[in-house]
Amino acid sequence: MKRIQRPCRTASRGFTLVEMMATLAVAGMLITTGVTSLQALLGNNRLATQANVLMHSIMLARSEAIRRNARVTLAKVGEQWESGWIGFVDNNANARLDDGEELLLTQGPLPGNLRLTANRGVRDYISYTAQGRAQRVSGAFQAGSLMLCDHHEEATPHHARAIIISSSGRPRVSSRKRDLRDCTKGRA
Repeated sequence: MKRIQRPCRTASRGFTLVEMMATLAVAGMLITTGVTSLQALLGNNRLATQANVLMHSIMLARSEAIRRNARVTLAKVGEQWESGWIGFVDNNANARLDDGEELLLTQGPLPGNLRLTANRGVRDYISYTAQGRAQRVSGAFQAGSLMLCDHHEEATPHHARAIIISSSGRPRVSSRKRDLRDCTKGRA
């Protein structure tokens, strides 16, 4: 019996269909994971940036009140804090910008799906005396918190920052669970 000899195969110069499909499947999974992680990172950075902008505005109002030895107020624009806010020297201590009062800062509306709500203590304004203490127009001390929430479709209570103003007037940013209200309520 004679053996049939086959010619020697040369080295393969490409991928088989199975190899290509496996590679594309793995690449697709990696890209999907990467895009999801990138979106979460960008959302978290947007939230942190806006919390820092608000914190800067509050600290500026406090420092200007001390520097000028006068009451300085940070008040929401319109019905909601998320519509923006203004800071001004509040000569008559009524928490409203009146003729002749100096405007110190203006902040426009929040971007995207960010929402900013406040509890009763700071619902309409935050006002600092010349001593740097937060004080209501009635003369009572002012303390409270503003909640900055990211209301995208997958939002959880972890997509939030609380800006807390103590009874001494000192503000701080918190992302601790115990300081955060549930941001999934009132989703737009």
